[in-house]
Amino acid sequence: MMRKRFLVIALALFAITSINALRANAQGCNNVEAFGVRQARPVDGTRQSQVEVTYFSTDDPNVFLSERAGLNRSASFMNMNTNQFFAKVGQLERQGVASITKRQSATSYLGEMAALNLERAPQQGNARMVNASQTSGNIYGLNRQTEVNVYKGSSVDGDYYRVRVISWFVNSTPGSAQKVVDYDASVLMKPGQTAVFKLTSDYELSRSGSSRNYMAVTLLSVNSVGLASLR
Repeated sequence: MMRKRFLVIALALFAITSINALRANAQGCNNVEAFGVRQARPVDGTRQSQVEVTYFSTDDPNVFLSERAGLNRSASFMNMNTNQFFAKVGQLERQGVASITKRQSATSYLGEMAALNLERAPQQGNARMVNASQTSGNIYGLNRQTEVNVYKGSSVDGDYYRVRVISWFVNSTPGSAQKVVDYDASVLMKPGQTAVFKLTSDYELSRSGSSRNYMAVTLLSVNSVGLASLR
């Protein structure tokens, strides 16, 4: 009887150890990346990138990126020439079917995270620079928070830059606030290109209804920092 009891205890301990080992292996798997968790990257103080984020909306869901194939089957991203992007948005504004909510630019070192916030009362001004390892502060008064990180990837990327875009849906009410990552993308870009993202998460759709909100990230330039600035 005592021997059977020891056997049961030993089998139970073995099962617990095996489960814990499986959990540890799953968490430590190198090819798994959590949604919205960004890897801290070294900052290159010798080069700076200038990015611009444009938030705009359209009343017609099909006017910029068509949804004729269905919301879940249609494209929600496109990469285009910056001049063509601004020409198209300007044309839609003149036609009265689109409006720019806010345009905000930021200059940061390669690898440095630039936080660009969409306030409810649109304002102009430079973005606040934050380290990639830091989290944002006060989110009250925001509709959306977007962070952009420009860095040089591997040699297979050629002369393209990696542009990492993380965007949070923010819903704040007096006394409470909800902040959810609903867009996490990494795209290859050159200066003079614009990446356009249609925001179609369940959170965004519940807020916007039949209209569509867009976020466009433009890589304006990547330049070397002068010796005077380095001093």
